[in-house]
Amino acid sequence: MKRLNISIISVSLMMLFASCSDWLTVEPQAVTSKDKMFTSELGFSSALVGLYLELQNVYSPTNFMMGGSTEYMANNYLTTTSETSDSYLFHTHRYTSTTIDASLGALFLSYYKIIANCNILIDALQGQSVVEPDEAAIIEGEALAIRAYCHFELLRLWGPPPTKIDASRKYLPYVTTVETSPYEYITYDAFVQKVKEEFNKAITLMEPVDPITAYSNGTLNASYATISKYQAMFWYNRQKRFNVYGVKALLARLYLWTGDKDNAYKEAKSIVGVKNPDGNPKFTLGTQSDITNSDFLFYSEHLVGLGLTEWLDKQGAFSGRFSAYVNSYANINSMLYDNQTDMRMNLFTSSYSYSFGTSVYGTRKYSKFTSTDYNSPKSIPLIRLSELYLILIETAPLEEANQYYKTFRSSRSASYTALTEPTRVREVEKEYVREFFSEGGQSFFMYKRLNAASLLLSSEGMSADKYELPIPTDETGEF
Repeated sequence: MKRLNISIISVSLMMLFASCSDWLTVEPQAVTSKDKMFTSELGFSSALVGLYLELQNVYSPTNFMMGGSTEYMANNYLTTTSETSDSYLFHTHRYTSTTIDASLGALFLSYYKIIANCNILIDALQGQSVVEPDEAAIIEGEALAIRAYCHFELLRLWGPPPTKIDASRKYLPYVTTVETSPYEYITYDAFVQKVKEEFNKAITLMEPVDPITAYSNGTLNASYATISKYQAMFWYNRQKRFNVYGVKALLARLYLWTGDKDNAYKEAKSIVGVKNPDGNPKFTLGTQSDITNSDFLFYSEHLVGLGLTEWLDKQGAFSGRFSAYVNSYANINSMLYDNQTDMRMNLFTSSYSYSFGTSVYGTRKYSKFTSTDYNSPKSIPLIRLSELYLILIETAPLEEANQYYKTFRSSRSASYTALTEPTRVREVEKEYVREFFSEGGQSFFMYKRLNAASLLLSSEGMSADKYELPIPTDETGEF
């Protein structure tokens, strides 16, 4: 039986101190042991900051999950013909090479490291008396949500397509304790149940105290201390954290993944319809005006985001960092976008590629993350409102689904043709690729959830074994 071999990290990791007045906008100033960390309110909030900094490392642009290897796995990007290149191997779903195994192993370990730090923080919150109850509820709720989210990502990557489950097989460990002994792998159904329970527990903790339920995002994203009740930066910028509505949205994603369309519909609809006290929508779909204002990731849609202010300052100029899947603007339209007015076509930009010896088109989504681009919110989305619209388009009764589809297409400046039952899922597939290009592996996960036999932008034939990543050899011990 396989056992998770990461137990040593959970006792050796140190949590990160950061200035809580600058929530997630600065590098950590120092490190300390957990024995010292949890003696003050600052220590607990700083530990939560540490979790977000670790998530930033996983979801920074061009990394595996955000515009990286998952886009090659979805065949959204062009690749060279070199059969030894990582891009080619991911593109053709050959996961057994040494370099691919190392890449997968690093990601696998990154998630379990974050989980280990969640466990340390959650454990420290039990019985503590230094953090006031409302703040403690938010910290524990966010830590639980992050832990559940990381486990869910592990399942979406290393688990099978949800239509191809072996009920008796033990797929992955669900780690909730800090121990030095190995962790047992559990069955798919048991794993999913734990993710569901933790998302729900996080919601229960946060719903009575999360400021996002009582105030608009506009108010909470303004300068902090604008609300007399909340003087600390901790309570603001809830769209860049795992807030209660974002966790409900992730629960909708989980329900859809498991084939529970009724509950996916219920959760998604509750978020799409949520309003501020003045009656205006809490979250709104992005429009062409956002692109005009250099908000290429539609911040008004962010249900869970990660603030990332200085990525390009550290990484250098943009200079076509993202590969494209076609080499002409006309092909972008003919292969994917079926309407010349679709504003998402404006998110592509041309740059010269030395790999291909010609200009290719890549995304502009992350091109405004420098410190001098003041109009950009600089938030990496982990889930957006548009995904909930697509969930509703897929799960609602057809007449209602078409109303959501019409609204969604209108927001993208695209024409609308009514869906029928035979066309519904295929059109949703196209929208996932159009909408989430270079974003969180969403195209690949959509294909995997449906166990799609083919990919929209290539002739690559797919099967369940191509969708399920192999457990890294550092974990299995099979060198």
